[in-house]
Amino acid sequence: MVVDALIVEGAATEFLLGEDWMLAKGVKIDFTACEMKWYEAETKKVVPFQCTKNGGTNDKLAKVRLVRRAKVQTQTCRNVELAVAAPEGTVGIFTPARRVEPHLLLAPTLTTVRDGKVVVPILNLVGRMSKLPSREVLGTWAPTAQDMTVLEMTGEFGRDKVKQWLDGWCTNVELLSNEAELQLGEMSAEDKELLLKLLRNYSTLLKPRTGCPPMTTLDVEHKIHTGNEAPIKVRPRRHAHEEQKVIDEQVASMLNDGVIEPSSGAWGFPVVLVKKKDGSVRFCIDYRLLNAITKKDVYPLPRIDETLDNLHGSRRFTSLDLHAGYWQVLVAAADRDKTGFVTRQGLIRFVRMPFGLANAPGTFQRMMDATLRGLTWQSCLMYLDDVIVFSKGGMGRHVVELAAVMERLANAGLSLKASKCSFATERLEYLGHELDADGVRPCLVWYIVCKSFLFLRM
Repeated sequence: MVVDALIVEGAATEFLLGEDWMLAKGVKIDFTACEMKWYEAETKKVVPFQCTKNGGTNDKLAKVRLVRRAKVQTQTCRNVELAVAAPEGTVGIFTPARRVEPHLLLAPTLTTVRDGKVVVPILNLVGRMSKLPSREVLGTWAPTAQDMTVLEMTGEFGRDKVKQWLDGWCTNVELLSNEAELQLGEMSAEDKELLLKLLRNYSTLLKPRTGCPPMTTLDVEHKIHTGNEAPIKVRPRRHAHEEQKVIDEQVASMLNDGVIEPSSGAWGFPVVLVKKKDGSVRFCIDYRLLNAITKKDVYPLPRIDETLDNLHGSRRFTSLDLHAGYWQVLVAAADRDKTGFVTRQGLIRFVRMPFGLANAPGTFQRMMDATLRGLTWQSCLMYLDDVIVFSKGGMGRHVVELAAVMERLANAGLSLKASKCSFATERLEYLGHELDADGVRPCLVWYIVCKSFLFLRM
């Protein structure tokens, strides 16, 4: 439907249709069904409306309530579930009710019933968390008419327009040194050309590195608040000869990269080697006693279930993995002595943020939230150093949304580990789940593990 419209600031209604347009189209208004009907090119068009007079409301219109209590963090958008008494797969329109709180925004949403629920987004615009109680009425929901034509507005980008935009924006045309090793999804040659042109523009971000990556350019550092607690020193553990060789190699490498430095402080904790899945070992420090006296940072990590809910209906996925993400963050100079650990080379402390500190996840998540604010929940999600870019449109849209995320990461001075990234795939494993256009399901390996566990309990 195309209508010439005049935008008026402060109008009491969202949209007014004039008689000239309705007469030209031969529009019929049915106040009993609350529908406008007309024909375009032998196709019947039906648009529902809500009557303002008593007795003229749509009988199918029903109030919808929150399924469970919801917390909406500051300056974020999240999805909430509303209970709907309608058959599975029914398509309907959610219309938000007027709210007393002006900072909470709900938008009219076209939804599909799944398990007696529909999902709608809610936006919190202010600097404080808002709580919505269970069963609160957020608006009304009505099924669309069977003969209604639903036009899907995906904000799609044509390949030619995206190519023209990339030609004018991307300055680097040289091949990436690791281009042959990049994990790309299945796509046409034209789409692959678009994607590679974008990735070549971020050669610094995707550059293969050995050792420690550069520090972020953001003004962020990790602080360890221990109050007036006395320094702690723990006796070093005894290690086998082969383990000691690994420790010596790791310490030498980290000293060379500037991750650690000699310390003259009063804090010292033991080194621990932890085996990984591939048989190699991870160099760790036992910071349990330090964590016990550290004032906890309650900055939240994303809920995995909310993250996965937001990915429903996505058609393309890009997974980005930061290269030694924690090491891209500095430890505050005043707190570096508290990270001290004892080796045969003497007392050493961390300059970059190590694993094992109580508040390290909160520091890192806060930095990533600040880096990608405005894009999260719309075109990307992240859990610590794992970032996923998702698109519900075609390849052109995915390239544009991926460009926005990579530009933010590049501006923050962050580095990616290209060998662990996958670009524009139609299927992806993320946080123990398999994602594709059909939905989200647990990975098969976890299903087998759970089934084996249940068998052992029998």
